[in-house]
Amino acid sequence: MLLKSLVDKLLKEKKKPMKWLAEAMGKTFDGLKKSLLNHSIKYSDIVLMAEILEVSPAIFFASEIRPQKDPLLVTDDKETHENYLSLNRSLDDCKELNRQLKDQLKDKELIISLISKTK
Repeated sequence: MLLKSLVDKLLKEKKKPMKWLAEAMGKTFDGLKKSLLNHSIKYSDIVLMAEILEVSPAIFFASEIRPQKDPLLVTDDKETHENYLSLNRSLDDCKELNRQLKDQLKDKELIISLISKTK
């Protein structure tokens, strides 16, 4: 369930508007609504909201647990396995490029420091 939907449900049970909750939390209506919609609310605000609504903070974290498939274990789907291998190779290439760029940066910093010392 979306966080905003859950808060709306709790507010409806208490017969209170969202504006009331926002004011009680020291937030603006728009700020609270945006943080709920974007799931960008701080943990401390969740705890405060739970206190104001007189519920456990755990209610905001309850969700369905869906097991995820490990791409390494999927051997019957050839396309999925090939996609995984391709992504893995791309990741390795990116790591190597990152290492090379860091080495180049260190070399350039060394050159700059040597030039600075000779002046």
